[in-house]
Amino acid sequence: KQWYQRRVREDNKVVHVKSGELTSSAQPFEVLPGFNLECYPNRDSTIYKEAYGIESAHTVLRGTLRYRGYSSAMDSLIQLGLFSSKQRDLSGYTWNTLTKEMLGNKNLTNSELRRKLTSLFKGDKYKVATIKKLGLLDESPLPANIDNTMDALVDKLASSLMMPEGETDVIIMNHSVGVRLPSGKCETHRSNLVVYGEENGWSAMAKTVGLPVGIAAEMIMNGEIKERGLVLPFSKDIYEPMIKKLALEGIEERREVECDEFDF
Repeated sequence: KQWYQRRVREDNKVVHVKSGELTSSAQPFEVLPGFNLECYPNRDSTIYKEAYGIESAHTVLRGTLRYRGYSSAMDSLIQLGLFSSKQRDLSGYTWNTLTKEMLGNKNLTNSELRRKLTSLFKGDKYKVATIKKLGLLDESPLPANIDNTMDALVDKLASSLMMPEGETDVIIMNHSVGVRLPSGKCETHRSNLVVYGEENGWSAMAKTVGLPVGIAAEMIMNGEIKERGLVLPFSKDIYEPMIKKLALEGIEERREVECDEFDF
């Protein structure tokens, strides 16, 4: 259970984010404005002060980046009650009848269904549109071997959100570190990594996950990594050559420094 805690350190205080409040805690991410992203806490951020040797840091946040609107869309599914693993008999259900039942009556007319959704989401048209676009109002039947709404939803999204042929993905990673120099001047150091998938080729996810593993295996075989057992890549003798090898494969960060105060 501790592994799934969502905690951040903010102004030297540990802030707990409850699971039911995760989507509402998402904030606009303005560092790469062209992507229109949002960010929400990912697991326990407090452990990274010690892991990265930044014990003096007042604020530490490890977050997940998503396109703006993702959290609102997920919130609509939570509000509808679909994130439940409670066993139940779903034989004979279509998505339309299940959605109606989640709203209190599987015999709702379509006009009543729209009114119920609008009321549940307090007039939020984006959330109503999300339910429709994901196919949760369709007459398609639920799989016969599924006995809870969570698994039914996973099966539905796995098919409706599958990348079509020719579509590409993108991986985005940002590290922002705010520092105060001995002179009193404040700076923000940023490292941005943006990797695109190849059309009809390797996805960005495949490249950013597979290449580091392959490079690590090669380094072990060549004796460049001498430690054995479960080893985290926090030492320079591991991550520095790996970063150089990744750059040769086209996976390279871009660094920048932003001054937080004007010099007069």
